[in-house]
Amino acid sequence: MEKPRLNRLSIVLDELNLDQLDLAQILEVSKDTVSRWCRNVNQPKLADLYNIAKICRVDIARLIEPTDWSREIGNSVLQNYLEKKKSDKIIANKKVQKMRTKN
Repeated sequence: MEKPRLNRLSIVLDELNLDQLDLAQILEVSKDTVSRWCRNVNQPKLADLYNIAKICRVDIARLIEPTDWSREIGNSVLQNYLEKKKSDKIIANKKVQKMRTKN
């Protein structure tokens, strides 16, 4: 399975006609670090993304791959968790009520 692209750093650098070496020198990190970010092998820390956005004068959101969950099918993990939690609570309440009626 292909790793999802999480950042758009290489795209933004291309748009700004900035190369990886320039960014690496400005940030005082290795060219290999920036290369791994651009290839989405590793992800920059949030502080690095903030600094890149500030340096390039772009909205930090442009550096991150947008998310759109509207095409996802089925419940989210959160929805499943909340439904199970609600169901477990109902079952526990029924057990308590059953125990109370026995006494």
